[in-house]
Amino acid sequence: MTITVTPTSARTASGLRAALAVPAVHAEGTRTVVVLRGEADLADRPVLADVLSRVIALRAGDVVIDLTDAEFLDTAIVRALAVGEQLLERRGRRLTFRSPSRLAAQVLDVFGLTELIETEDVVQL
Repeated sequence: MTITVTPTSARTASGLRAALAVPAVHAEGTRTVVVLRGEADLADRPVLADVLSRVIALRAGDVVIDLTDAEFLDTAIVRALAVGEQLLERRGRRLTFRSPSRLAAQVLDVFGLTELIETEDVVQL
């Protein structure tokens, strides 16, 4: 089952670009998967933060950030993901990254997050 969460910021004219890049959210067993696609940058941070907040507050279990179709992640996005990881950790839950590109893995490495990459998908830096 796939649920597309429409963040409050996407309901305004200024949120139109963000609405087009809303991450898909679906359950995978006991985990929740958030799928990022395309290029994610500073303009997308409020949307991602809203989606992560809802997933953390309204769902149980660990969270997987699927980066298979993510072409680019800027530092604002990775900071939002790092905050999400900290919030989940405080709740005894875990955040992991699935299938990051080499570039995405390098950005995650700058933030010390490479240990969160699912082991079968570790990208050599």
